[in-house]
Parts: sequence; C-alpha cells; structure tokens
Amino acid sequence: MVKVNYKINSEIPDNLKNRITAKPIQTNYLYNGDDFIFETLHSLRREVNAGTLSLKDGDLLVVSEKFVSTSQGNFVDENKSKPKLGAYFCYYWSKYIWGYILGPLLKTRPDRVLNLRKMPERETLKHKQVVIDNVGFIYALKPASEGGIDLTNVPGTYASLLPTNPKETMDKLYDAIKKEFDVDLTIMLIDTDATYKFYKWYVTALPYATEGIISGIGVFGYILGKIGNLLNLGGLYGATPLTITGNNFYKKYSMELLLYIANLADTSQVPYTKSIHDLMKKYNTYVITEKILSDMEHSPIVLVKIDE
Repeated sequence: MVKVNYKINSEIPDNLKNRITAKPIQTNYLYNGDDFIFETLHSLRREVNAGTLSLKDGDLLVVSEKFVSTSQGNFVDENKSKPKLGAYFCYYWSKYIWGYILGPLLKTRPDRVLNLRKMPERETLKHKQVVIDNVGFIYALKPASEGGIDLTNVPGTYASLLPTNPKETMDKLYDAIKKEFDVDLTIMLIDTDATYKFYKWYVTALPYATEGIISGIGVFGYILGKIGNLLNLGGLYGATPLTITGNNFYKKYSMELLLYIANLADTSQVPYTKSIHDLMKKYNTYVITEKILSDMEHSPIVLVKIDE
C-alpha cells in the first residue's frame, strides 16, 4: 500500500489520512484501441487470485484518463497539424509572456519557467493548433497541459485527448466489475492536470470535471488557482476527478477528501511522470516510441481503501 508523501494543500486531518491507503495495480501496456475494461478485469483477477488484493463494497477504483483514451483510440497525430495564426499567438504568448512575465509573477516553479523559455517552436506550434482545434483557443493560452491534451506516455507524435463520454464509459467499467466480482465499487476517473481552490470554489483548467469543480473556463482556471495560492486563498489541490460513478457511498465525502483520494492515486501510479519533459530527459529523445512505453511498468488503476 502507498501513502501520499509530498506536501499539497489539504484540509484533511492526519488521523483520516492515515486510514487511507492506495494500491497501484499493474497492467499490460495498452496499444491504441485495446479494451481497457478487459485489461482492468484481467489485472484485478490476477491480484485477487494471488491473494494480494481484496475488494469490498465502497472501495474506490481510481482510473487514469490516458488508460481510457488509449482504449478509445482518442489520439491526434500532431505531425499532421498545420499551425495557423492563433497557434503562433499562443506559442509566443506561452514562451515570452508566461516564460518571462506571468510565470515568475505567479510563482511558477523555476524549472517549468525554464522549460517555457526553451520550448521548441515547430513542435509547440503544431501542439497549440491541436489544442485550438480540439478544445478551443481559451485552453491554448495556458502555458502547458492545455485542455487535458497530453503528450506524456503517448507514442510518436501523437497527443492524447480526454476520454469521450466519461460517465457512460465508467458506468460500463462499474457494471463489468460488479458482474465479475460481485462487488459494489466506486469508480473515479482522474486526470493529472490540477484542481485548485480559489476562496471557496474549486476550479480547474480542464474542459470538464466532476460535479463540484468549476471547469470549462480554460486558462482562467489556472490563473485563479495561481492567484489563490499567492493570496493564501487556496492553491493547488492535485489531480482532478473527471467523473465519479458506481457505489454512492462516496457522496458522503467532502470535496477535499475526494481531491485527496484523486491525488493519492495519481502519485501512486507507475510510471509517475508529470510531463513530456520528464520522459525526454530520461530517454534523451523527443519522440517516445511504443517500444519504450511497452518496456515501462504501468499501473493506471489504483484501488483506494478507507479503513473505518
């Protein structure tokens, strides 16, 4: 079992945190179009049969959005993107306005500011155009991790979009697990892109999120979160729950607890890579191949238990 081990804004008392554990479940690497529900059932069955995992009603199974998007074939080849004027504007905005003005002003981490200042023109222009085409200009104004469009753990020049029909898709997973194991789990789909608190509101820069989190406001969700941190009115709360379904026991949990669970699961996953820059440094290449990805350990599903 894994416990969260780094600092993040949280209003959860330590005695409750100590009762929450997370077990990452290793899966095979999914190729584009593979069935994530079949792979989830296979991996859970392996752990249960080995006696290393028990499932009970009310446990939370937290699922990575990339796992689902890969299964859906929800990829875009950025190499085919043809940048237009808006992409050029967003590139220069991110590199110079965020890299030299807004980033330092809003206390963005120095290494991330440096990455912005060094961002490659050709690849960034194509990426910004993909963001504009798929989620909109207001998301492309964010300096990185725009609109949930992800380059990390994706092969070649592809980018991964957020899952389509997230609630219906997670309902299918819930039904399959209930049929296979006769257990009533709560299913939470998450994205590494953050949720922030600003005063009394929870906000994200993602196009959608679970009820109780303001979404769909693009870069403004990111800016509000940064301002909340600067003014001690909130700040970073970690990974974002995109949708939650299944056992309704979770509805008695506060948003703070749900966010803590999402972030605990997110940081428990293997490999834990926050950005494309992590992989570029590790493998000394800009293009991540399927061979590299298939050789890596993957645990895109995490079982979270709360001891009563």
